[in-house]
Amino acid sequence: MGLLYDGDCRFCVAGIAWLQRRFDPAAESVPARDLDAVEWVDGDLRLSGADAIAAWLRSARRRRLLVRLMPLGLPLGRLLYPVVARNRSRLSRLLR
Repeated sequence: MGLLYDGDCRFCVAGIAWLQRRFDPAAESVPARDLDAVEWVDGDLRLSGADAIAAWLRSARRRRLLVRLMPLGLPLGRLLYPVVARNRSRLSRLLR
């Protein structure tokens, strides 16, 4: 299926759009409702948070070198993702 994200969250929508413009993932991204975290769904494989975003970006058609280096930053992403997820409504207010 691909990446599921909260389509009602302005921060989430803006973040996914930014990543799509820069990396052009081949895998789809699908807005959903009332998700606590982004989710990657590929058959029986289900990932959430930073791992879901990393899985989605592995299908990137641009900046593949940067995506290949992503595992180096993934531990930091796993630490920061819960903080961002908890504060996404506050972050959404910063967007127009």
